[in-house]
Amino acid sequence: MNNIKRSSETLREALNFDNNFLSWFIGFAEGDGCFCNTGKRGYLEFKITQSSSDAQVLFYIKKQLGFGSVSVQDKNNNTHHYRVRDKENLIKLINIFNGNLLTEKKNIQFKNWLECFNVRYQTEIEFIPNINKTFLDIYNNGWLSGFTDSEGCFTAYSAKKTETYTQIFVNYILSQKGEKELMYQISNLLNGTIHYLESYEGYNIRVTLSKLNPIINYFKRFPLKTKKHISFLTWVKIYNLVIDKKHLTPEGLETIQSLIKKLNKEF
Repeated sequence: MNNIKRSSETLREALNFDNNFLSWFIGFAEGDGCFCNTGKRGYLEFKITQSSSDAQVLFYIKKQLGFGSVSVQDKNNNTHHYRVRDKENLIKLINIFNGNLLTEKKNIQFKNWLECFNVRYQTEIEFIPNINKTFLDIYNNGWLSGFTDSEGCFTAYSAKKTETYTQIFVNYILSQKGEKELMYQISNLLNGTIHYLESYEGYNIRVTLSKLNPIINYFKRFPLKTKKHISFLTWVKIYNLVIDKKHLTPEGLETIQSLIKKLNKEF
């Protein structure tokens, strides 16, 4: 049997991957990626599905990796997918993900998929758990940007408190089903608050106005790749106007509320 044990660092050097893209890609795949075993249909694949309106991000991934295919998945539901099925490029993906995944559910899925890969191709690739939480250095790589492209959102809304005062709420929210330990770690790093939603069986991290500046600076360094980047830019305009207390004037409040409507349409 072939014993394939190439480190992710070796792979990055061999394929000239940009580290910021790689960490973004891993974060994005944690939310929207799927390690699929087709069973009787006889092949293994890695797949990412997106709305057709955001298919550009799939072409971006294909271009950056230099392999895979992008096609319409479902015309009725307006979805596209990025897929990799061939052994050579699946091995490249294994080297990218192995030891670098953070979520428990994706580690389990990947481990089971890797076992099937070893059986099918008679290899002995060892599953590597991410004991050191490689990509949890939140503000110094693109993992959170990718994970936000999949699981995050930027929100703002107004609430009239008195006849003369309207409060503006600006929040960054990250949601995930399960993953209690990871979500608490992320919440602590972002200085956010975390809530368990019983109906969702998951967790919401919320970062509010006074604590958003580090997050805004982060997304400027590690830009989002999906259409959420457009929402982020609108959201930052709202944030800046509120920080400058423009909501305390009729003209400023009107501008902010117009941007909130625009943000809600984008979302």
